[in-house]
Amino acid sequence: MRHPSATLPSLHVDGYVRLQECALAGLHFVHVDSALDDGLLAELRAEGVDASTAGYTEWQRPRAPGAVHVTLGWDWYVDRASGALLVAWSDIRSNVMCIDTNGVDMGMSHTAQALLRRVAGLNWPNAVAQAALAPWGNAVNRGPTLQ
Repeated sequence: MRHPSATLPSLHVDGYVRLQECALAGLHFVHVDSALDDGLLAELRAEGVDASTAGYTEWQRPRAPGAVHVTLGWDWYVDRASGALLVAWSDIRSNVMCIDTNGVDMGMSHTAQALLRRVAGLNWPNAVAQAALAPWGNAVNRGPTLQ
């Protein structure tokens, strides 16, 4: 599907904000919420992931006049062996769809990988540790770690 602007972010009827992958680096994101999720922990453990705890986190581009609203969310877990906070399943949920220079959708898989690279630049483990783990005495003081 080709879209009218290959360079300017815009919101379409399907709810996706379409923008080129290179534009992701210029977007500023703020932490909205993070919490523990026991159901997610059970699901990860059932798949053989050695997680000590797990949860979700939500981020967004700050609202501003004339700027499209961009949201990111992902499941995370604390790896029992290393203590690192990791993105579960290497999957990022978002209302973004990356497009190529011709304005053609690059697909959800490509977009999720591009968003994963962008998330690596956020200090999300610290935000998650402070919001979701510290209240329960499980604070983890780590830098950004993605695998």
